[in-house]
Amino acid sequence: MNPSPMILKNPKGWFAAGTEVAQALMILSDAAFKLYIYLCLNARRDTGIVHSTQTDLAKNLKKSQGTIRRCLREMEAAGICKCHFDNSPCVQGVVEITDPYWPYQRGEARADTDASDAFVAEIRRMLEERACVRRSFSTADEVLARKWQARGLPLVRIEQAILLGCARKYSSWRNNQTHGPISSLRFFEPLLEEIIQQEVSPDYWDYLLHRIERIEKLWIESHKPRNPPAAVPLSNGIEDGERDKRSSEAEAI
Repeated sequence: MNPSPMILKNPKGWFAAGTEVAQALMILSDAAFKLYIYLCLNARRDTGIVHSTQTDLAKNLKKSQGTIRRCLREMEAAGICKCHFDNSPCVQGVVEITDPYWPYQRGEARADTDASDAFVAEIRRMLEERACVRRSFSTADEVLARKWQARGLPLVRIEQAILLGCARKYSSWRNNQTHGPISSLRFFEPLLEEIIQQEVSPDYWDYLLHRIERIEKLWIESHKPRNPPAAVPLSNGIEDGERDKRSSEAEAI
């Protein structure tokens, strides 16, 4: 007699828990595994991605925000997910379950993720080319870059915003107004919106790049760490004693 086929009580919202989940169970702490299961249940099946805030994750799992952050770091260290969050726990971020721990085929969605990664990498390269931008690319910067990619903003416009922002930074520096480097991608956000609203000749951007490259040499030279003054060597005790003796003899004469 053939066994009766198993029928799901609720065919919607279920998740295929196979070897991927078994692997995660063996390496994650209880709290991190609970977070992993929650993310799997709420991720899009075609992408393995969840859009949420750390505050919402903490609320839904009845954990503290500190516990959620520790669990996300644990999952990232184990190669189970990739996280992109702003510094603020209330700002929406992205968690993507990696392929070894995601049982579904991503298909075209995987190509979208790869394109987003390439987009972010190109913006990082643009920033690294400018001397007045701090050499760090934070999670908040990456979240903003991915938002720009999702909006369909062209990289050429972003590059123009970076050029314009750096030109204004150098101008302020030359006028003794500001001295510190640009520390965030968000610095260029209003400039990007400004550029989108107007059409500027390509010749202007070539001219601006030429001017920036010239003034950057001065910026680099002025921001080099200064060498501390050379220390004056101390004479040894014997030389000091002989000098004091000769001085006393001269005074006596």
